[in-house]
Amino acid sequence: MNQKMTGTSGISIGSKHEKFIIAAMLRSCAINTTVRQAKTSDAEAISHLGGITFASAYGAIVRPEDMAGYVADIFTPWRISEEIEASDSVYLIAETESGIVGYAKLAMTETPEMVPADYPMELVRLYLDHRYYGRGIGEKLLSEICSRVVEAGHRGLWLRVWQKNEGAIRFYRRHGFEIVGSQPYFIGKTPNPVVLMCAELAAHDDPSE
Repeated sequence: MNQKMTGTSGISIGSKHEKFIIAAMLRSCAINTTVRQAKTSDAEAISHLGGITFASAYGAIVRPEDMAGYVADIFTPWRISEEIEASDSVYLIAETESGIVGYAKLAMTETPEMVPADYPMELVRLYLDHRYYGRGIGEKLLSEICSRVVEAGHRGLWLRVWQKNEGAIRFYRRHGFEIVGSQPYFIGKTPNPVVLMCAELAAHDDPSE
């Protein structure tokens, strides 16, 4: 929810992830979608989509003043622009002829104790315009994120999901993520229970062999 890495590393991707990539490609054929790394010129559109999506998802459980302060702090164009240029985060956007319809944020963050220590990268956000649900765009974004993590040489990926967001939990489980724990996530003064989910993306060779 809360490095520019390109090129081919030669790290093998497991068969589950390969099938995931193929499925995402097939489903995205229903709509012409491009996934690319965000530029600072995309910050305004990301800010707009992120603020609306976050407020829609959590508006019913967060105090209005906490929500307003959080959105004003986290989803401002200038902050997103700075994060796009930062070396410890990656923004990817999904774009159709209509413009930006989804985005994902990947970042190096502090790893909770329930998450394996060699999973340093967190999928912080994966948001999609609700009008494009069910079109394979979320899968296409997640597939590219997983590929970036593997190319960076990391074993896996972790994320947080609100524990009552059953649809999102099902989505991530369908793509190899498992719940490993839970913790409160504060939005202002409001503690919201989230589950932590992890997925192993690639098997690394043992250097001692």
